[in-house]
Amino acid sequence: MIEGKKMSDLQKDKKYIVEKVDVCVVGAGHAGCEAALACARLGLETVIFTVSVDSIALMPCNPNVGGSSKGHLVRELDALGGEMGKNIDKTFIQSKMLNVSKGPAVHSLRAQADKAEYSRQMRITLESQNHLTIKQAEVCELLTETDEETGKKKITGVKIFTGGIYECKAVVLCTGTYLRARCLCGEAITYTGPNGLQAANYLTESLKELGIEMRRFKTGTPARMDGRTIDYSKMEEQVGDEKIVPFSFSTNPEDVQIDQVSCYLTYTNEKTHEIIKNNLDRSPIYAGVIEGTGPRYCPSIEDKVVKFADKDRHQVFIEPEGIHTNEMYVGGMSSSLPEDVQLEMYRTVPGLENCKIVRNAYAIEYDCINPNQLYASLAFKNILGLYSGGQFNGSSGYEEAAAQGLVAGINAAMFIKGKEPLIIDRSEGYIGVLIDDLVTKETFEPYRMMTSRSEYRLLLRQDNADLRLRKKGYEAGLISKEQYDYILLKEKLIKEEVERLQNTMIGANKKNQEFLAAHDSASLKTGTTLGELMCRPELSYEILSEIDPARKPLSDDVIEQVNINIKYDGYIKRQIKQVEQFKKIENKKIPKDINYDDVNSLRLEARAKLKSLKPLSVGQASRISGVSPADISVLLIYLEQVYKYKD
Repeated sequence: MIEGKKMSDLQKDKKYIVEKVDVCVVGAGHAGCEAALACARLGLETVIFTVSVDSIALMPCNPNVGGSSKGHLVRELDALGGEMGKNIDKTFIQSKMLNVSKGPAVHSLRAQADKAEYSRQMRITLESQNHLTIKQAEVCELLTETDEETGKKKITGVKIFTGGIYECKAVVLCTGTYLRARCLCGEAITYTGPNGLQAANYLTESLKELGIEMRRFKTGTPARMDGRTIDYSKMEEQVGDEKIVPFSFSTNPEDVQIDQVSCYLTYTNEKTHEIIKNNLDRSPIYAGVIEGTGPRYCPSIEDKVVKFADKDRHQVFIEPEGIHTNEMYVGGMSSSLPEDVQLEMYRTVPGLENCKIVRNAYAIEYDCINPNQLYASLAFKNILGLYSGGQFNGSSGYEEAAAQGLVAGINAAMFIKGKEPLIIDRSEGYIGVLIDDLVTKETFEPYRMMTSRSEYRLLLRQDNADLRLRKKGYEAGLISKEQYDYILLKEKLIKEEVERLQNTMIGANKKNQEFLAAHDSASLKTGTTLGELMCRPELSYEILSEIDPARKPLSDDVIEQVNINIKYDGYIKRQIKQVEQFKKIENKKIPKDINYDDVNSLRLEARAKLKSLKPLSVGQASRISGVSPADISVLLIYLEQVYKYKD
């Protein structure tokens, strides 16, 4: 080392232009892959940077896609033209539709992936994509200049650690859990990213210099076991669905009917909990070593034992990491306890008495941003051409990351093309709920999507994601004319069949009464419609075929919508009215030049929050913590008086 200079200072001195591109995507996890593919597919020259080409679309935690509410995100992402749904359809080893005993609003698809194959297939997709280049390098600095028109900073490029400069018009940050990452396993601390991969240690400083507010979050992952050392006979076997439903609307259902692997369910016990309690002082979480805030809805086993002391057992899922490996994922038992404690703890679980650990459980800390600095387009408010997605925005989960990456990538492309950004609001998709929660509400822990976060979940079902969002994907340029035309046809067929059923009368004759009796359904006292009969819980479109000879052959996806639209007609209409009320206030845009100091009678807290978050609509303003209904009334009166807004 040269005296008086650090290595990082030396790197700052090196500058040479490597290439001029349109978009630089930083990070090749689930968010980065979607962002880069979107930009490249929209015709922009794109380079995606990763600290390791071997970690593209890596699944450092559980190798699964979907699950409750998360399956909705993947379906929506696919409807918009994303890749995750297609990739999991190629690489899953078990698939299951969750919550089938409940209503369709909470049905959600979940698939266990072959971890290595998922990553390999996504890499193939990236490498095959025109206009897209993969570069193994660490981005250490964002380059900007002052925009003459707005006075804001504007992205001009990025600099990598070797000194190379990539000039560009937009940057999408998808750094995941790699920024200044460190992994903790008891007293042992390694300054690496997940799975021992290289951390990205220099970019944070550049972001701070640009005035970006940073945070420190934490997440964790369980141990991986050698499957040969597990006694599955002491566990409950968990099998996949008999009829597999694909994630992607583009996947032929016949292509995914494969032989599936089994997962297994077991439980912790009082002995497990005793070992954990006796060693809490050696846990970095409880010893005060961990700085970052962890996810509330994905707690470590230490947290579960402490916070749910009344429970004498917790579920443990044993799930394969792939077909060509013995590694098994121990779901439900993430931990940062020391290795010796981990081994003792895991071996108290039925079936794991003789287990051998392939990879220790660990906690990981990393830098991310306060997402309140972003617009709903996922553009930074104060830096033109800078976008971000994924865990870098303070969320958790592969699905949340991919959804944000796609939106950020599309909008980076729209920015360069001079077009309006793609905005999905809360009434249009779970993606809209996810992004609105992140950019509007104050979140101080890793954000996780849940069905309960959606106000309009009966409308935002996973089964109708294509009907809701294909048009937006088509307008953005990621959905083909053929795909869009099919949606228009599908809508037409659903509408026609619903109307036919609601207008087809059947009489109370002997044949119909015998049919109803055979299906344990009440007899008719007078004539009714097929639509009315379908509303009965014991009857369905398929069952009614016997007394409906006039029907035409329809595809399964059309039949599914017909069933739901008729059975839940009243509830759906009620929610549509709620959405109409939501749209009224959501469509009241707040002018960019508004000065909140001129709005008399606003409380000081509300004024400060509105200045800071810069909401784009009155609807968004109403969801800001610290802005009361009274403040919104004051704001509406001001907009009416000054800007002549009317209801």
